[in-house]
Amino acid sequence: MILSAVTSVAVGALLWLDRVFIFQFMVSRPIVLSPIMGFIMGDVSIGLIVGASLELLWLNAPPVGAYLPNDESFCAVVATPTAVCAAGYMSDTSAAGLALLASLPFALVGRSLDVRIRTLNQDLLPEKIEDPEHTVERAMGKALARSYAFALVTLGISAGLLWAAVSLIGPALPSTFKLSLSFMPSATVIIGLAGLLTKGRPKPSHAGLFVLGMTIVVFLSWMR
Repeated sequence: MILSAVTSVAVGALLWLDRVFIFQFMVSRPIVLSPIMGFIMGDVSIGLIVGASLELLWLNAPPVGAYLPNDESFCAVVATPTAVCAAGYMSDTSAAGLALLASLPFALVGRSLDVRIRTLNQDLLPEKIEDPEHTVERAMGKALARSYAFALVTLGISAGLLWAAVSLIGPALPSTFKLSLSFMPSATVIIGLAGLLTKGRPKPSHAGLFVLGMTIVVFLSWMR
């Protein structure tokens, strides 16, 4: 399990680069990225649940113009191995719900990493270029290597911390709480579609309302 998780994160970090830094073949989208990671870990169904949930949750937040949304691809890389781990002691939907709920803050980490890498890569080209072709080619190689190294380290630490936390806390969760977590994938789909219909850019207050709504769901499930 550990070896497959490490391999999936390494592949996920590579696919994450597709979001901004290379190719842009859309393989960094959660609906593609998470199933690939799930396949590596031997559970494609979990990858599909996590990927579809994150894809639909971010329907109304495309990176258009100067707007840089929180990083759903980074979130997918962190959430998928966590969900596969959690599926060992709860249902697939509950495991995906726990991973989604716990990994959402890491979307902010991904956005910060994106900005950091872009800032660092701006200094790769010297002011005076004598051999443009060789200099640009070398700078691009350094930029890609640096980007992957930063992504691999940051994603590895993030996924490791979340996996460890879920492994410690998850088995001790009461059955009512696990039941409430099973609603999380459906909730992300509803929120994503509702945001798309409103055609408004996501606001910080929306995150607060989402947390409040999930708290109410957990409380009602707990009282049953």
